[in-house]
Amino acid sequence: MSSLLHCRNVVDCAFTSSTVRRIVNLGFLVGRIRTLCSVSQVKSENLEKQKPCLESFTVSYLVDSCGLSLESAKSNSRFVKLVSSKKPDSVLALFKDHGFTNDQITSVIKSFPRVLSLSPEDVISPKLMFFSSIGFSTSDTAKMISSSPKMLSYSLHKRLIPCYDSLKSILVEEESVVKCLKRGIRCFSLKITHCVSLRVSICRELGVPDKSIKWLVQASPFTFFSRERRFNEVLNRVCSYGFDPKKAGFVHAMVAFDCTSESAMERKFKLFQCFGWSKEDFVAAIMRFPNCVTVSDEKIMYTLEYLVNNIGLQARDIVARPVVLSLSMEKRIKPRNQVISLLLSKGLVKKEDINYFTILKLKSSEFMDKFVLKYQDEMPQLVQPFTSNR
Repeated sequence: MSSLLHCRNVVDCAFTSSTVRRIVNLGFLVGRIRTLCSVSQVKSENLEKQKPCLESFTVSYLVDSCGLSLESAKSNSRFVKLVSSKKPDSVLALFKDHGFTNDQITSVIKSFPRVLSLSPEDVISPKLMFFSSIGFSTSDTAKMISSSPKMLSYSLHKRLIPCYDSLKSILVEEESVVKCLKRGIRCFSLKITHCVSLRVSICRELGVPDKSIKWLVQASPFTFFSRERRFNEVLNRVCSYGFDPKKAGFVHAMVAFDCTSESAMERKFKLFQCFGWSKEDFVAAIMRFPNCVTVSDEKIMYTLEYLVNNIGLQARDIVARPVVLSLSMEKRIKPRNQVISLLLSKGLVKKEDINYFTILKLKSSEFMDKFVLKYQDEMPQLVQPFTSNR
């Protein structure tokens, strides 16, 4: 019995000692948590107090130093928080040193305000130097970046350089790559490195010559580097019309079809159908001049009505010469018709000698020499249609 009491006393003492230690530790922990919460609360309160100051400074800086309107500055201040003017001043100075105009700098900041928080030495400057090294002039670089400033946030070694190398593997000459990038500066926003070899292989297997592939990449990089599904869809549509991959018209059709959906093609066919074209006529016109499908519906109607009703051409004759649909009505078709009409009215030319399609095809200098300057002494008013349509 005494031993049992002794054991119970020992256990009670151990329990009491352990409990005391836990209570002490728990008290310390609770105190520590309260302290941390207090510190966190103070920091949070300080940040809340600083926030209006930061926003106010950012807005003022965007207005005073970057040329943004107050409304635009308030809107863009959501995307960048400036603590001081040191870094943004360096960014602006770097742009000015590289030939950016004030308007271009404002455009960059307005489109991509976060550029002010990028390191001018480590992030922006190396990219400006890269563009210079591949053949962009300072004005070209400024124009490109002001049009698409977000490219300054792209990785130089993981995005910009691989993109350039991919294009150069097809276009070969640096000058051609620069022309391509000027035409499609958003190429840098595309992940093209993984699809270059595959796209080239597909085109070659179809029989597309390298010079046509090169033309396609340079003329319309977004067609060549479009998403896989769209690229394959365009290829299939072009092939279904019967274009020969070995001829230049194949890649011209790829560009035209990439810009024109199947529903738009069907709608345009119905317009031509109103003038007596059959489906075969429509396909034949596309085969001769693929870009005729990129002409707006309004322009197609306006041009066909004028050629048929004012000049007296047969609508189906245009099937063989669909390029006339793309010619300017005000600068070419109308003034040339007016000149020919004046010459016919005076008997200076004979109707049987006039081929309107040939006349419309002539270069401006050739037309002026043959039909305006030649008869200017007899009819000085011949030059008027060209001056009145400027």
